[in-house]
Amino acid sequence: MLTALSVKMAERPAGIKGIAHKLKRDKIQINVLESRGVALKHVTYISYSGQVKLDKTDKIIGSQRSRLLCSDKLIFPHHSGYKRFSSPSFSARLCTNTALSILQGLENREALRLGIADRRGRHTDFMLSVLKLCADVTVLTSNLGAYRDALDTALTEMGATAAVTQNQSDLSDCDFIIIPEKIYEPMTFNSEALVLGVEKEGVNSPNYFYSYKIKVPNGFAELKPEELDGEYFCSALYTLAAQYELGGIVPVRIEGEGKTRTVETLRAYLAKCMC
Repeated sequence: MLTALSVKMAERPAGIKGIAHKLKRDKIQINVLESRGVALKHVTYISYSGQVKLDKTDKIIGSQRSRLLCSDKLIFPHHSGYKRFSSPSFSARLCTNTALSILQGLENREALRLGIADRRGRHTDFMLSVLKLCADVTVLTSNLGAYRDALDTALTEMGATAAVTQNQSDLSDCDFIIIPEKIYEPMTFNSEALVLGVEKEGVNSPNYFYSYKIKVPNGFAELKPEELDGEYFCSALYTLAAQYELGGIVPVRIEGEGKTRTVETLRAYLAKCMC
């Protein structure tokens, strides 16, 4: 069962009524929902005091406190044992899904210079998918062993290959760069390159996109607490509830650097850059 925590600060009246309001005991509401084989315990803490007293929620939340679904605005004391759920796995899938969707509809993609930044070597399958669509692929990685095996597979099964490097500068001529992982070093690319990633900070590029807006599928949408972002909620379903079919979602919007785009507009931008 997934557990979500919402906090509502009760509106405080003015004057004497406001004093009486503050003396009220905080309330906790519990709502258990189930859909498509997933159960969610939604705990709502209603605060009259202006504080959130976690000792009141300990027994209700229990062992789920270390992977709690909640707003990123909710900050827990360091030694409380409470921790907001977070995982990069689903965002990485949205990132690579977006990239593949762009490529599949792109004309003249044989002229495209594509880069993948994957320092840990966890996205070799993505490289194999990309090699079915593009010929000029460069991979930045520190895990040369993982990519050696993947390159053997590419050559055997597709007759294709990619350049593998440990130097970031080797991506400087790429038109399209995908970073489906945590960024371990500041990254700067060609100012016209289209860059997709999963982290807000770390990339110096005017065309960097890292936030993926999705439509939560029917059934799961009814489970989602109002204040949670769809990408975040589906990340929990994907990671904690083994709803792996969500890994095929393609975002309806992609955001970054104050811009909002779609797969179609990003594809059009890339096509223009290649002219």
